[in-house]
Amino acid sequence: MNKIVLLNCYLGKLPWYFDFFLKSCESNSSVDFILFSNDEEKRTLPENVKMIKFSLETFNSLASQKLNLKVEITNAYKICDFKPAFGVIFQEEISNYDFWGVCDIDLVFGRIREFMTEDLLHNYDVISVKDSFPSGYFLLFRNNEIINNLFQKSKDHKLIFTSNDNFCFDECGGAYDEVISGVNILDVPTKTESIHHVLVKEQNNIRVHFDLFIIEGTPGKIKWENGILSYKNEYEVLLYHFSSYKNNVFSDMKKWRKIPECFYIDKYNIRKYSNYGISAKWTDNIKPNLKNFLFRIDMSCSKFLNIKPMLSIEKGKYSYMNRNIFIGKNDKEQNYVCYEDSENQFDLIKMIFHAKYFFNTHTRQYYKDEKNSFSEVLLDGNLIKYSKS
Repeated sequence: MNKIVLLNCYLGKLPWYFDFFLKSCESNSSVDFILFSNDEEKRTLPENVKMIKFSLETFNSLASQKLNLKVEITNAYKICDFKPAFGVIFQEEISNYDFWGVCDIDLVFGRIREFMTEDLLHNYDVISVKDSFPSGYFLLFRNNEIINNLFQKSKDHKLIFTSNDNFCFDECGGAYDEVISGVNILDVPTKTESIHHVLVKEQNNIRVHFDLFIIEGTPGKIKWENGILSYKNEYEVLLYHFSSYKNNVFSDMKKWRKIPECFYIDKYNIRKYSNYGISAKWTDNIKPNLKNFLFRIDMSCSKFLNIKPMLSIEKGKYSYMNRNIFIGKNDKEQNYVCYEDSENQFDLIKMIFHAKYFFNTHTRQYYKDEKNSFSEVLLDGNLIKYSKS
């Protein structure tokens, strides 16, 4: 059997969903996991999970040495850009394995070996569990010199690794809308060449497999039982990605003392019991509609009274993927917003009853104020985070 190890580097306090991740790792005893972390909390780890004490300074030093570059990143999220190079950076840790991979911790795994079969591993060198672009949250590489050094095929890898900016190098360089719609990544204008560009260009030299083994978003109807992950009680899946769930204003964040052998992931709730009763209907339907109604009432009151103009956001361009929003200030130092392809300026006002939120007085689009950034709130509660670029 091919030996597999999955690597993750997470700096900061480990979040509530980490316990779900660990529970699902434990059920995959034939796969090893190595987590590089500076979290101080003492935990009982499954036998196949190893945690190595790590820091951003340690990463910079190790990456600089292994890549022969001057790596001085200041933001832990930037480490995502280095994922395709983990085979070189962490070569000592992966030396005894046939395959190494990267994974995020906002995942609940089903049966990994049910999808990463011996036949699949024998026939392919790189395996993505998303069919439209390399899945940076779970991506598998054959452990050999050619595959481990694929990242060097990008003409921009040195620029990317020596910059503090995030380029989505581990996926498709931010061109998500285009590649999901079926456009070839090589036909999309991007700032830099991502690992997706490399995999497409090298398709005659290496064997790459793109498939759809996962569930994303907040569809609900997900069940995890004794290591088996299923959707609608019909389809077995490799993993569920908490990305949208954890970034949704309607979601309940569950911190259980012990993760049970069976649990259910609804649209905005996680429960231990199988009956989809009043509680689930409340969290999935009634609560989101009520919360949206209260936000609209708050915006109407706040606009009418106009007593709390937004003042705290720094001027500049804020970006999410390839989307940009411009924040400015008028002569009273009050914030306004401009959108791409528009010269109009719209005032921003803080909500009276929801202290962490503000809104555009013209469109009633509202945002969550976060440290050094803000998130656009969609009607379904999902957050799109814009960071200063």
